[in-house]
Amino acid sequence: MSDPLTDQRSRLVEAFGRDRRRLTRFVERRLFGDGGGDADDIVADVVLRLFERADLLAQVEDVSAYLYRSLTHAVIDFFRRRRPTEDLAAVDPPDGGPDPEEALAASERRGQLCRALAGLSPAERAVWLAVEVDGWSFRALSERWGEPLGTLLARKARATRRLRAALDGLASGLHQRTLPQL
Repeated sequence: MSDPLTDQRSRLVEAFGRDRRRLTRFVERRLFGDGGGDADDIVADVVLRLFERADLLAQVEDVSAYLYRSLTHAVIDFFRRRRPTEDLAAVDPPDGGPDPEEALAASERRGQLCRALAGLSPAERAVWLAVEVDGWSFRALSERWGEPLGTLLARKARATRRLRAALDGLASGLHQRTLPQL
C-alpha cells in the first residue's frame, strides 16, 4: 500500500512538471512587468509550500486549479508586501554632497549587498528582508505566512550565514542589527 502523503506530493510534482512554464507566465502576466524576475521565485515558493503541506491536497480534486489559485493569492501578497522605494540617486546631497570616494565605496557596498541578497533562496531572502528591512517580528511573520516559528528562525539564520560569507569583510562595516552575530 502506498503512502497517501507521497501520492499527494507525486500529484503536485506531476502538475508542476507539466505546467511549469504556464505557471510562470501566469504569474508574469499578473505582475504587469513589475516583478523584476520574481515570477519564478513566486512559483517556486508556492510549489514548495504546497509540497510541504501535501497532506492538504488529499481533499483537492484538481491540483492544477488549486495551484493557480494559490499563485493568484501569492501575487496579491507580493503586491501587498512591496513598499515604494526612493531612488537614492535622486536625493539631493546635503551641503555640497559627499566625498566622491565615499560615494563610490557606498555604491559598491550596496551593489555587493544586493548581489548577496540575490544569491539567497526566495524563502531565505523573504524572511531576512521582512525581519531586517521591514521590521516584522518572527511571531507576526509566522502567523501571517502560516509558517512555523522555528522554520522562520532557521531560514533567517541560514540567510545571515550566507550573507556573511558572501560579503566577507563588508560585514564589519555594516550596522550590527543588519547582520547579527549568531
